Amino acid sequence: MEVVPVSVGRAAQAWDEQHLDLAAAAGQVGSAGSSGFTTAVAGTASRFLTTWQRHVERVATTCEDRADGLRRTMQTYVDAEGTTTADIDALRPYLVEER
Repeated sequence: MEVVPVSVGRAAQAWDEQHLDLAAAAGQVGSAGSSGFTTAVAGTASRFLTTWQRHVERVATTCEDRADGLRRTMQTYVDAEGTTTADIDALRPYLVEER
């Protein structure tokens, strides 16, 4: 399996950006309020805004979870590479003939 670390890092950053954008949008939806609507539709508008805000917050959380997952994957990759490097370095003394 081939991992391109920079690509994974960029993808994690892109998910982080989406999280921030959606979190901001959720805040805007939540602060929109239902003023300006007639009494007949104000309750429905308020419920719509609340439902939409929760939905956007869930999507934002999903984006953050994906970014975190990619970072965990990269950490595992870095740890595995470090272990491999340490294992190879441990072989160095055996490369030289002792007399």
